[in-house]
Amino acid sequence: MEEWRSIILAIHLIATLFMAAPLYMLIIVNERARFGIPPGYNTDRYMENIIKRQPIRCYAYLVVILITGLLLIWITGFRWSSLILDWTLAIKGGSFILLVSFLSYIHFGVQPKIETILSTLKPDSLLSEEMRPKLINLRMRRKRFSGICLFLVLTSLLAGARLTLGLSPLTLFIFICLSALFAWRTYKVPIPRGWF
Repeated sequence: MEEWRSIILAIHLIATLFMAAPLYMLIIVNERARFGIPPGYNTDRYMENIIKRQPIRCYAYLVVILITGLLLIWITGFRWSSLILDWTLAIKGGSFILLVSFLSYIHFGVQPKIETILSTLKPDSLLSEEMRPKLINLRMRRKRFSGICLFLVLTSLLAGARLTLGLSPLTLFIFICLSALFAWRTYKVPIPRGWF
């Protein structure tokens, strides 16, 4: 049974690793902002093609995370009520629910509006002056939610580390605070040197 737990945990962690998408989406949009040129077909269509397809991948990883997470609860011997009664599992479950909610909001609510605006662009053209503020506002909203999603992914991962490695509540709290700081910094700047 212990080997099955290790296999399920490895799959769970690999799927969580693949959920680094919010980090890389923030890096992409921050790098785009450094160009300093108005939205145009070539640059922005390329960037949006990468971003708009990412949620589908994330949903696939989230399904694996959900299934393996529930299997880990079962195989470890936790009661199902622990999802609510154990504060660490509640943090992990709450982070998961918020992550799915925010991802769905961006994918089904914000991204289609961005695509509608960009559909007016022709190759080698720039977006009209009147549409630029709308596009920038939508992108800023998506960027904020990406920062929050990055924080939620890190929080869920840390909660899992507490369950698996036995981190103290204080250590978990410190790491969650550091995660919030990292997510905020990644939201603000392209983090050219990785952590900094």
